Amino acid sequence: LKRLGYHVRIRPPSVVIRGVLRKAPAGRVLRPGDRLLAVDRRPVHSLCGLHKLIASHRPGDRLRTTYSRSARVSAATIRTIASPDNKREAAIGILVDEVGGSTGKLPIDVRIDTRGVGGPSAGLAFALDLTEELGHDVDRGYKVAATGELELDGCVLPIGAVKQKTIGAREAGVDVFLVPAGSNARTARRYAHGLRIIPVQSFPQALHALATLPEKHPATA
Repeated sequence: LKRLGYHVRIRPPSVVIRGVLRKAPAGRVLRPGDRLLAVDRRPVHSLCGLHKLIASHRPGDRLRTTYSRSARVSAATIRTIASPDNKREAAIGILVDEVGGSTGKLPIDVRIDTRGVGGPSAGLAFALDLTEELGHDVDRGYKVAATGELELDGCVLPIGAVKQKTIGAREAGVDVFLVPAGSNARTARRYAHGLRIIPVQSFPQALHALATLPEKHPATA
């Protein structure tokens, strides 16, 4: 709704550490329950934001982390390691979760039927459908499918069962399948078999990707 110009009051969540990988350098500093406040002096308000800040580094780099523990704020320098998913990408070896975060009263009445939907992976699809319902030509004549957890700040997070979702979209005759960038997109491409896969990191990027697709001409018989 904010993307469409509506005023929506948002209280961002906190990013809390749930665990630290064994032998990770972060384990010398961070503990479960710590709340991450900033990385390289840039505030952290979401998992997606945290991932982007860490991804700007290479494995072996050092980054400045600000965190709170028992209401006390501290800072420390942590050496990054190679991500378990991609050895060329940086990580700091922590498991994190979002706590809190909410929106105020929405400026319009929004009702979404979530029957048959399990987990948060339909967030991106719901947002695209809502935009279409509010009078914007999102799909531009294409048969579009989308998956991805959507954060309050518009970031798109990875989800599970990408293989099954890709096969399902392909068998349903979908033209375009939007999936979270990174390992999700790599998995989707392995099972696409002609289905067009578009990796996205945010809701604005998803809208732009659809808006810049070539004009679709009607099928002829």
